[in-house]
Amino acid sequence: MDNLQIQIGIKIREFRNALGYSIEELSHKAGLNPSHLGKIERGERNFTIGSLEKILNALYLTPAEFFSENKAPCPSENYLITKTLSYLQCMTVEEQEHIYKTAVFLSERQPHKLKE
Repeated sequence: MDNLQIQIGIKIREFRNALGYSIEELSHKAGLNPSHLGKIERGERNFTIGSLEKILNALYLTPAEFFSENKAPCPSENYLITKTLSYLQCMTVEEQEHIYKTAVFLSERQPHKLKE
């Protein structure tokens, strides 16, 4: 396989892992088959520019960010917030309000630690 194809696959996997997505989650968000995405990540499958665009959109990346030498996956970012926001975007406003009220309720039940 082409060295560039392998490098792109590795970079996709790095960004996916930094966001905490499984192959199944990313493939669902990108509208691709999980097996196909796995083969893309391993450099075993040719892919179209359209497929790459779907993957980058699902990873919240522009092509310039993805191919930039300076843009690296940042596992220190809170991927749980990113994942939660992506799920919330697919919900109705009523569902979002329900989730918000649940989060507020749960946070009020937790004892807050005092800063020393």
